[in-house]
Amino acid sequence: ASHYFGEQVGKATRAKLVVNSLMGTMMAAFGESLALAESLDLDGSKMLEVISQGAIASPMFALKGPKMLKKDHAPNFPLCHAHKDMKLAVDAAKSVGTEYSVTQVAEEVFRKAREDEELKVANEDFSAVFEKIHKESKSDYSKKRKLG
Repeated sequence: ASHYFGEQVGKATRAKLVVNSLMGTMMAAFGESLALAESLDLDGSKMLEVISQGAIASPMFALKGPKMLKKDHAPNFPLCHAHKDMKLAVDAAKSVGTEYSVTQVAEEVFRKAREDEELKVANEDFSAVFEKIHKESKSDYSKKRKLG
């Protein structure tokens, strides 16, 4: 990030917080959307294909989506680290008076996932927020998925 923002101390770190908070917010929304699709009896793999064909296509969705459907959360970016960056970004937004409520809600979902002693996903990949979304969901699909 220093290539873009110069050598001033702290700018690259702040850029990282912005990027990582966006990534976490996107992952939380993606997880909710996949859980909804599954709960609406839409095949998750086919839904990933549909997502990949539209304007919302994202390398992150393409990489993480198939793994999420299989409950494969081998860590690349641990959920606890993603949550830390999201919390720091939310605090930074408050300190400068920037509206950041969508990310704040996503940060809360990540915090609850990190703190969930039953799930134990804090050190799993940040995509494991998907497991917390399903755990909190009341759909028949989510209830059955928890057992499997």
